[in-house]
Amino acid sequence: MLALDLMAQPAPDTAAARSAAATDTEYARLAMEKGMPAASVDYFAEDGVAFAPFAVNGKKYWASRKDFPGILIWQPSFAAAARAADLAYTTGPWELKKKDEEISLAYGHYVTVWKKQPGETWRIVLDVGIDHAQPIDSPLPLQILPPDPTAGERPLEAAKRNLEKTLRDFVGSAQRNIGKALLAYASEDMRVFREQSFPAVGLDAAHLMLSSETGAVSRELGSTKLSDSGDLCVSYGNYSEVRGNVGDRGIYVMIWRINMNGDWKLALDLQKKIAPTSAQ
Repeated sequence: MLALDLMAQPAPDTAAARSAAATDTEYARLAMEKGMPAASVDYFAEDGVAFAPFAVNGKKYWASRKDFPGILIWQPSFAAAARAADLAYTTGPWELKKKDEEISLAYGHYVTVWKKQPGETWRIVLDVGIDHAQPIDSPLPLQILPPDPTAGERPLEAAKRNLEKTLRDFVGSAQRNIGKALLAYASEDMRVFREQSFPAVGLDAAHLMLSSETGAVSRELGSTKLSDSGDLCVSYGNYSEVRGNVGDRGIYVMIWRINMNGDWKLALDLQKKIAPTSAQ
């Protein structure tokens, strides 16, 4: 009987994640043709967020950029979407090349969050990246994560209340020990992004990267975007941390997915230091 029930489960629909990845690839192609600023103005939603270095309106920011230093090349290596197919995210490697020359200026990884717009088009609601050294290995082929077939079966209001509580509890835990807090809420396939490091993928890699993050970090509860199916959420804002007489501050982005038990788990965490400040 159990086997029959498992066979009756519909296959997870990956069409939305594949569509978001295809849009990301189109965006990259347009950036090669028209330049990063012009392509970004086309692909950012009206309320989309970029970080320069703190959160700003992405469309306005890119419209004002007249001095972009080169050609940005990227490709998605991972994509996932909500069951409602209204919210998705992609991530992958990027490389900045000097215009008209085969000289690479920088490397890194990006995270882009997409929201379905009227007319069934994906547009960027958040875009952020980190820098790291030149990769040794070739980019991985695109990996698509299907949505949990049980996600979205609970009432949306219940998912919202659970999310609000999870965010509050996480912030409280992070104020005691950021590394432990992140690992306590981590999904099995968690991705961790930090400046000057290659992304950690999976719980074991996350443990290694976060083992040194033992400080007390204050993460402001900033903005959140939740899918209509209540199974995918992005939250972002500013953070601060004091170590001795030096204070770090910067931005964070967290992507949360709900599991089959109705618990919110961290699928991705990005923390990016902006500038040190003198602690008072």
